[in-house]
Amino acid sequence: MNNHSHHHHHSHSSQKNIGTAFFLNLLFVFVELAGGYLTGSFAILSDAIHDFGDCATIGLAWILEKISHKKADEKYTYGYKRYSLISGLMTSAVLVAGSVGVIIGSVMNFFEIREINGIGMLLISVFGVAINGFAAHKTSHGNGAGEKAINLHLLEDVLGWLAVFVGSIFVYFLNWCFIDSLLSLIIAAFILWNAVKNVIDVLCVMLEKTPVGFSVEEYRKALTAVEGVVDVHHIHIWSLDGEKNLATVHITPEKSIEIPHLNDIKKEVIDVSKKRGIEHITIEFDFAEGEDSGNCGI
Repeated sequence: MNNHSHHHHHSHSSQKNIGTAFFLNLLFVFVELAGGYLTGSFAILSDAIHDFGDCATIGLAWILEKISHKKADEKYTYGYKRYSLISGLMTSAVLVAGSVGVIIGSVMNFFEIREINGIGMLLISVFGVAINGFAAHKTSHGNGAGEKAINLHLLEDVLGWLAVFVGSIFVYFLNWCFIDSLLSLIIAAFILWNAVKNVIDVLCVMLEKTPVGFSVEEYRKALTAVEGVVDVHHIHIWSLDGEKNLATVHITPEKSIEIPHLNDIKKEVIDVSKKRGIEHITIEFDFAEGEDSGNCGI
């Protein structure tokens, strides 16, 4: 399978997985609302409200993910990849808001005395782990910002239902109703931490920060080591969507080099770049050593 067909297959698979997650989430919202009302569990009701927001977010993310795989055109010469960043940012922002809401609700209900149906909680939690676990698995292999954020949503749901399952056992055998709020608080704090990290990661990509783990200095040394290269400057590395990295560089060749040999330099520079995860590079040759070698300011 060539790169194009592999990319097309990944794009189709990504859209299908997000679509599956959307419909499973929507179905389960109604199960949660009924279950939370019947059992009296704040953890289940709060998760139902949170999941309802998830459905709207995942639905919009599904649309944005489809747009992000459109080919480049005159309006978007780099393509539509960054639409997946909008999806990831939006989904993570909803996670942050939802987690804060659950934390506030859990604290307010921590000392509230109320009856909770432990057996009902247990049965619904088993169903919840199964449904959300399947949806989380479907999106677990995605590398795009949108699919990563959605997978974090679904991971939150799986952990939440595992917490409800454990909590239901304590409620049934020990009548520890406070465990319901305590577990909600712990899970919400964990998801909040990860969601904030995801927001920061997406913003770094949108602000064209050098990709994580990429050493510009090592890259400069590798390019300078190419035969016939005297100097390398104006190195700019960024990512379109957190996956696809791009670069622009200025290369100063040796004064005595013949024009046809520039193609050899160009080919090796491209090879060095691809080994470091750069999928597209723009190369400009400066034929006088030190020519325009300062910081270009962009």
